[in-house]
Amino acid sequence: MKTKVLLFIFISLLSISLKAQSASEIFEKVKNAVVLIESYDYDGTKSSQGSGVILNSKGIMVTNLHNYAGNSKIKIFHNSVEIPGGDIIGLDIKKDILVMKIDDNTFPEIPIGSTTDLKIGSKVFTVGSPLGFENSISEGIISGVRQLEEKDLQTFIQFTADIAPGSSGGAVLNEKGELIGISTLGIKGMQGYNFGVIIEDIMNTNLGEFDTKEKLSALNFYFKGRKMNDDGKYSEAVSSFSEYLKMFPKDKKAFNFRGMAYSNKKDFTNAIKDFTEAIKIDPKFFQAYMNRAEVKYKMKDDDDAIDDFTMVIKLDPKNVDAYYTRGFLNSRNGHLRDAIDDFTYVIKNKPDYVSAWVNRGIMYYRTEKWEQCIIDLKKAIKLDPSLTYELNPLIDQADLFWQYNAH
Repeated sequence: MKTKVLLFIFISLLSISLKAQSASEIFEKVKNAVVLIESYDYDGTKSSQGSGVILNSKGIMVTNLHNYAGNSKIKIFHNSVEIPGGDIIGLDIKKDILVMKIDDNTFPEIPIGSTTDLKIGSKVFTVGSPLGFENSISEGIISGVRQLEEKDLQTFIQFTADIAPGSSGGAVLNEKGELIGISTLGIKGMQGYNFGVIIEDIMNTNLGEFDTKEKLSALNFYFKGRKMNDDGKYSEAVSSFSEYLKMFPKDKKAFNFRGMAYSNKKDFTNAIKDFTEAIKIDPKFFQAYMNRAEVKYKMKDDDDAIDDFTMVIKLDPKNVDAYYTRGFLNSRNGHLRDAIDDFTYVIKNKPDYVSAWVNRGIMYYRTEKWEQCIIDLKKAIKLDPSLTYELNPLIDQADLFWQYNAH
């Protein structure tokens, strides 16, 4: 049985019952449990700054994993004084959670709350170090508890309390002063679209999975590979993921990311091998099917690509991009009726998808459905008037055929 943060913290707090408190009351109780963290890269250069929360006097600290990702070490500070320790004792890559153990046991115990009974519109407070301003508090309301599709349907708290770079990993508190999550991200330019990792995910983080220097070193190769790929350094990314896979040879995501790096450097043969290995590890890993399908599409291996896109749709029935690309491949291979069905699904679920209207219109033209062709191409022009010059001749020709067949 794996040890979880829950076992260290939650049991001792079950009997606590709190009432709503003011911002100043909440701040006084939690200010000594929120810390500033600094991350340093492989050259010893400070690369980023964030926040963390000390959960209890046993020295368990939580923050966002992205505060550490791609770096060699983290330093922890409170009131400008460095706190000794900082050993990593647990993490969850998918949910962006990092758990550390500090040596100092003088920190207060922060009450732990729950997101199960959160009310939309209730008060919420954030305490962290935005832009390096340690122990800053902000007040707002709960906007929702949502599953974000771009985060693999992970559950997040949405709130209006301000956060900024440096807030990541700071405390998100309800009106009773209970910890209900940690700040993790905001949507740039969108006020009130701030999100926090929920407390339930934090408390269920497994401890001890990365408790050796060898495993942490391997993990750094994983993050370095992600960064190298993002920076366009694809060969370096391949090398980093290869080092990581020596320690974790059954990590489907690492094979998937290395496959993406191979694909980016146009080494399609090795890319397909990695995507296939990821699928062997997890036959329901639709992202690997999607990536393999796109590589096969680039290689003009249309039949296999269609099979993979079909599998993506089976595993992720609302994947509009898979329907669209399969539709394009079906059209390229003369499966016109199947192509029309695929583009129809896209239009139904994303009515402003201009290319789907254009392609379905062309499919109607090729199947001599003149009226439907005209309707689709005119809709495409309405959505994107720049297509007028390109599509009008086809519309005129379809109209002639339609009028001719009408008499």
